[in-house]
Amino acid sequence: QQTTMTAPLVLFDDKTNNNFHTFGTITTFDTIPDRLAASSLMGTSQALVPQEASNAGPFDVSIEISGNYRALQSAIDNTRDGGRIIVGSWYGNDDVLLKLGIEFHRSQKTLQTSQVSQISSALRSTWTKERRFALTWQLVKSLQPSKKTNYEDRNNIQG
Repeated sequence: QQTTMTAPLVLFDDKTNNNFHTFGTITTFDTIPDRLAASSLMGTSQALVPQEASNAGPFDVSIEISGNYRALQSAIDNTRDGGRIIVGSWYGNDDVLLKLGIEFHRSQKTLQTSQVSQISSALRSTWTKERRFALTWQLVKSLQPSKKTNYEDRNNIQG
């Protein structure tokens, strides 16, 4: 599977490995060159400008975290039929114009919202704050993000 992220929109190629969820390919999209450079330094498979999305996909999973409705539309357009679009952005009280016509409905894509301050009630009793925190630190230790970039690179990244 492939996954994407825009401004940043991320698209992932999905693989399951033991208890961890790893991704075969991760493609990020952004309009800011320094953030694209940072994305590459952190190990993404591709770091592209949004205009290249249609040539890079289709993606199995897209995660939109920019808060820009055009990025969300790009995620919808460049996710494969039956794929999933995770909306991690908050659009406030603004109206958002999206193309959700017959092509979208026939594609059987899933739009899923993500809320960082709480998890769904179905998971709340088993995934306590302490358990989520412990898993997060376990993943950070295994990924070793500080080894993905050096101190100088991190300080020179704008955005």
